[in-house]
Amino acid sequence: MQLEVTGVSAGYQRDIDILREVSVIARKGQLTTIIGANGVGKSTLLKTIIGQLRPHKGTIRWGETDLTRHGPHDLVGMGIAYVAQRHALFPEMTVAENITMATWSFRHDKARSRGAADQVFARAPHLAEFAGKRAGLMSGGQQRLLQLELALLSDPQLMLIDEPTVGIDPKRAGQIYEHLRRIVAEEGRTILMVDQNVIAGVDVADYIYVLELGGNKIEGSRAVFDAQYRDRIADWLF
Repeated sequence: MQLEVTGVSAGYQRDIDILREVSVIARKGQLTTIIGANGVGKSTLLKTIIGQLRPHKGTIRWGETDLTRHGPHDLVGMGIAYVAQRHALFPEMTVAENITMATWSFRHDKARSRGAADQVFARAPHLAEFAGKRAGLMSGGQQRLLQLELALLSDPQLMLIDEPTVGIDPKRAGQIYEHLRRIVAEEGRTILMVDQNVIAGVDVADYIYVLELGGNKIEGSRAVFDAQYRDRIADWLF
């Protein structure tokens, strides 16, 4: 399945649209990046897709499902995971306890719940050393990686990720991007990501959209961006 956002207008007040007829496709098994300056509506788009905001115009479809008829509480059951910009962890709990909390949606499947920690540490082995330590003691990059891994426990087909490396040092940010690339390449998951890290966001993507003033500016594959648009990106964003 693929996610199709078609002609969507949305905002926080009825008569003031942040998004103006935005159209985006997140194709199956690809990483799609949306870039743009602050305030162009990148995070607003994700909030509209997951149902925190209702579009005033347009359609949002996940396969045959009309997402505008659903709210955030329906996402897991539809194979969608949303990773917010803020760390959604319990900092006073250990990493192992955070993993246990993330199994709530399938808590009745005892075997799956017991195997959750093994699944997390198999993908991100260096997190294992923090299993018995409070999550809040980890670096921002380590917390972000754990947040991504907790989202993966629901086995989503589609991941919606808001600013995956904001506030993270370049080394850790590179590890996050490599991790996302592996999720797509090795597991065939679909990722729609909004990002302010323009160069890295483009480099890791299969397909890129640029938003400007709440609407579509330009789009293309990574190869197209490398050949035609990379030198112009700074002009669009600043």
